Amino acid sequence: MVLGNIHSYESMGTVDGPGLRFVIFLQGCPLRCKFCHNPDTWKIGEKKIQESAEDTLKKIKRYKNYFGKKGGVTVTGGEPLVQNDYVLELFKLCKKEELTSADWEVIKESVDEELLGVHDG
Repeated sequence: MVLGNIHSYESMGTVDGPGLRFVIFLQGCPLRCKFCHNPDTWKIGEKKIQESAEDTLKKIKRYKNYFGKKGGVTVTGGEPLVQNDYVLELFKLCKKEELTSADWEVIKESVDEELLGVHDG
């Protein structure tokens, strides 16, 4: 079982994708972008919340009725690709629950092809 290192959650996000979103801010980012909105998520290895994709999905499902047709789940950071295995597992579970998934702006060539296959945005 892969565990995700999570910085925090936002249960009713409105700016990180279409519709209402359950936003998962992952912990850890090596990029240090000059205008990063979440520098508090940079420290890799810091374990604020550590949980499986299944446990994260249980939290998400509590809000499913509010998402409507456009809403869903967004994973951001930190840098989600640092935790590719966790994100892949979470997106697979979301797809089974018919939850749309969105993520960060990425350079598509650097992303695991399996992850791209289960991600909606």
